[in-house]
Amino acid sequence: MFTLSSMLFAQDAAELPGDPVNGKKIFNAQCGACHKLDRRMVGPALGDISQRHSMEWIIAWTRNNAELRASGDRAAIAIFEEYNGAIMPAFPALSDQDIMDIVAYTIEGDQKKVAVASGDGGAVASGTEDKGMNIWVILGLAAFLVVLIAILVKVKNTLKVIKGEPTSTLLEDSTAFTRVAVRNRKVITIFTLVVAVFLLKELYLGLMGVGLEQGYQPEQPIAFSHALHAGENQIDCQYCHYGAEKGKHSNIPSVSLCMNCHMYVQEGSKYGTEEIDKIYAAVGFDRETSQYIDGYEQKPVKWVRIHNLPDLAYFNHAQHVNAGNIECQTCHGPVQEMEEVYQYSPLTMGWCINCHRETEVDVKDNGYYEEMHEKLKAKHGDGKITVEMIGGLECGKCHY
Repeated sequence: MFTLSSMLFAQDAAELPGDPVNGKKIFNAQCGACHKLDRRMVGPALGDISQRHSMEWIIAWTRNNAELRASGDRAAIAIFEEYNGAIMPAFPALSDQDIMDIVAYTIEGDQKKVAVASGDGGAVASGTEDKGMNIWVILGLAAFLVVLIAILVKVKNTLKVIKGEPTSTLLEDSTAFTRVAVRNRKVITIFTLVVAVFLLKELYLGLMGVGLEQGYQPEQPIAFSHALHAGENQIDCQYCHYGAEKGKHSNIPSVSLCMNCHMYVQEGSKYGTEEIDKIYAAVGFDRETSQYIDGYEQKPVKWVRIHNLPDLAYFNHAQHVNAGNIECQTCHGPVQEMEEVYQYSPLTMGWCINCHRETEVDVKDNGYYEEMHEKLKAKHGDGKITVEMIGGLECGKCHY
């Protein structure tokens, strides 16, 4: 099998050794934290790995590089020494085909930019809306009305001149109209009702906005760029926030996890050493010796929480990530484009309910719903199955 795999590299890129789509998923989840296709990071660039090594060697290196070095393989030892003894973890769980899929992705690369999936399968909006649109529309209409009134006054005065009657200014006409309106009870009643409705509406919107933090973007103690890490470097969200697939909460990554990369990446492209030094100060790492400081009292990084649900609401990340196959961007927006993360969605009860009403459940390709699918087919047929139909609007699902 290895001989056949090696021969594939000499052929045209169209004859790939595996599935590049699956390879990209595995690459982003397992390799992206330390490798890029086109440049060195913690480890070497992998875009041309198929030209530098045989498939047999790549599989052996990926499966257990320490074992390959122990066998005396010169290429493995040379890479280990070139990167100052950086330890690459073994991946015994990856099958030969998984590794071949990764290699296929390194050959094909990113052919096109894929739109981030939203809850309904479409592309996530940029999240940047022109919130000033309404006020500009109102000001435009007001200006139009003023011009229209001025034209009407001009026409009226022209007719008066023709008839030989005295003309009047816009101010005089407005004053006369106001005097008449103030004495008219119907006008006063209508005006009072309009003002009352407007004030009640503003009061209602104000009360509904209590606790609503959409757009909240606090300054963090370390200028961590999601656009760089999740976007440019394509580090999988769950490499850092691994709790999202394992439990209720999506964890804040520990500084020791940051050190997996920043033990070797010691200077940033934007801030130089300034922000990375804050990581070293927290964990006690000496950049001069590239060693941890003995007896150092580590300090926590005081991150500012952004997303916060009320205590009366229950939300489980693992349920949505694993059973629901929901993309992180569905709720958190295009994080891979954010320099500094902000709250993208309102996270209100109405917003969640609307999502449960509209989001279609993937009952065909998700084994979690296999038994439930048979029951739902008998009740609803083979039509669209939404979260609402499987109990997604029951009060006890989120409040108990």
